[in-house]
Amino acid sequence: MADWDWNSASSRESLVLPRVDALAIYTNANGEIVLRQQGMEGNEDSIIIIPKTQAQEVINAMTNMLADK
Repeated sequence: MADWDWNSASSRESLVLPRVDALAIYTNANGEIVLRQQGMEGNEDSIIIIPKTQAQEVINAMTNMLADK
């Protein structure tokens, strides 16, 4: 498929799943929730730490964003 161009307008219209960097979710030694996204091309991983006591607020915000679609 040498004639495929990912950057062409028609190819972008056909795109079903864009590339997504790997994402891990785990708890750290303090019991907090860690969201860690793999850094690409030698970049460092991105890390978000959420205290478990505030996790439901994050879930609610995401749920509300999904409902707005």
